[in-house]
Amino acid sequence: MVWNKMKYVAWLVIWLILLATPSVLLLEHQALFPWLDLTSGFAGATYLLTSTGTAPYAVITVVIFLAVSYFCIPKPDWLRMTAAVVLSLLSSFTLNHQLKSYFAEARPNITFLASQMGSPVDLYSFYNQHASQRSALVAQALEQYQHPDNRSQLTTQPPLQISPTIQQHWINEVGYAFPSGHTIFATTLVLTASYYLLLSGALGLNIILLCWGAAMGLSRMLLGMHWSQDVLASTCLAAVISVVSISVIEKIQRPK
Repeated sequence: MVWNKMKYVAWLVIWLILLATPSVLLLEHQALFPWLDLTSGFAGATYLLTSTGTAPYAVITVVIFLAVSYFCIPKPDWLRMTAAVVLSLLSSFTLNHQLKSYFAEARPNITFLASQMGSPVDLYSFYNQHASQRSALVAQALEQYQHPDNRSQLTTQPPLQISPTIQQHWINEVGYAFPSGHTIFATTLVLTASYYLLLSGALGLNIILLCWGAAMGLSRMLLGMHWSQDVLASTCLAAVISVVSISVIEKIQRPK
């Protein structure tokens, strides 16, 4: 009974850790974009990390995690965890898709481009266009502000350094901001899996998974793809989805 209480406290601590950075940024009215030099090695690593939550690589991320965890926890726990992870991720994907269309919030990078003098991106009409047209407008804006001697240097206000790879990411990701699909994916996976990892004592794998999940939300803000409230709300939604999914699977599959 004592272990059960400690397990739930540990799960709550994990959730609070995931909440910490976006909560502080929101309370302090601070933004991480355009703070980072997006041509730096750190930015490149940030992009690689965020790619682990981008389709189709997100599926590979889940498969790798489940394959590794298969050797770390008892098989009955692994089977229930796998069922809970699949249920929670499918639920988070569906909810994320519906909420994006409902809230229709512009991304930070789109807001940034729209604020530039002579920008082809008009914030009031941008999201009324087809995705391919939005991508073309972002590509046009990036090309328009590229320095003639350095395509990674944008002559915006403030000036921005951004690698061609991350520029292409901006061109590809032209949907709404709220909530953060990458964050809700990562946080749902972390919280759902953590219940079983804590239950089985696989603390090393749990810590690695937690660090990855916390870094995912951070990466989305650094790359200009999401506001702090997007990441914060996604982390809260993920907690609800995880608790419901775990409860359903435990009720169905838990041995009597």
